[in-house]
Amino acid sequence: MSFKADLTDLLLSDPGLADLVGARITWGRRAPGEGLPALVLLRVGATRDYHMKGVGALRRTRIQAEILATTLAEAGEVEARLIARLDGVRGPHGGTDFRGIFVEALRDGLDTDRDGSGIHRILADLIIHHRVHNEENER
Repeated sequence: MSFKADLTDLLLSDPGLADLVGARITWGRRAPGEGLPALVLLRVGATRDYHMKGVGALRRTRIQAEILATTLAEAGEVEARLIARLDGVRGPHGGTDFRGIFVEALRDGLDTDRDGSGIHRILADLIIHHRVHNEENER
């Protein structure tokens, strides 16, 4: 599996989070007509580890997790489950060796959905240290 698939699977392995968002965890943007609450993941930064022999297998990836919900309370529930599931996690999952996942920053916001209704938004910046086993795992 890829880094993105492994991270998605890691999130869905938490029953409470899976109950809240179901299959509504997507990469890049929310699918048209998709219900709420939802979680949209986006890679906003990535660095490689270099040493004298070339590129190493360690990566530091910044993921922005966008929590979208119809109420602030619902968004807060998803935030709590996300943090409980990921903050401080270490160890292999799928084909990715997670060396440490940390919630670095949280921001609240309010937006308008396509139908004009309000959407409560929480943005969580995740710093993920991980080891890749091949370049396919980075995509």
